Amino acid sequence: MTERKRINPVAELNNQLERGTLFAHTALGENALRLNQLQAVVHGLADLLIAKGVIDSTELGHAMQRVDEELRQRGEQLGPGTLIRVETIEDQPPTAMVDCESRLPICKAVCCRLNFALSVAEIEEGHARWDLGQPYHIRKQPDGCCVHQTGKGCAIYDHRPGVCRRYSCAKDPRIWIDFEGRVLNHEWIAANLGKASRPHATAVLMHRIDPQGEPS
Repeated sequence: MTERKRINPVAELNNQLERGTLFAHTALGENALRLNQLQAVVHGLADLLIAKGVIDSTELGHAMQRVDEELRQRGEQLGPGTLIRVETIEDQPPTAMVDCESRLPICKAVCCRLNFALSVAEIEEGHARWDLGQPYHIRKQPDGCCVHQTGKGCAIYDHRPGVCRRYSCAKDPRIWIDFEGRVLNHEWIAANLGKASRPHATAVLMHRIDPQGEPS
């Protein structure tokens, strides 16, 4: 029996990445073409109905805004949800310092559950990990806590994002009902900082292929 040639794992990985990228670009191109065609049909139909007086342009605009808001609230808007933070202020310490160590038994590091996007510089530096299913938000653990939070502190503290450097919970009503009295806003936290969100997937029914290669 002829000895099978050994495959270089790095070369094979590169090959798979090239194939995957080609597939992604092809799929994106096909989808863009279909969306452009659909957009032309919808716009043409709307213009025709407005010109014939069947619908009113102002009412159509209001209806579009209402549907857009409903889709946004249900999380059904198309798109990867890509978000990149644009730095607009200098990286300065927060105006109100907080004794986090003394508050941890109460707040359980709730600030590490807040969601935010990374900046271009933070993405390129590579210290902070971002969510592959929600680019470029900070990555979360299944319980909703930042993936860099070890329970003993931040694993990338010296390279933490600017949001973390500047944030102070002292005047954040989402976190504290009474900061001085150390009363947490349990209602908001429970409603907004639960488990990490996951990207939606659509199940596709595939035909079973028999050993002869014929679909059944």
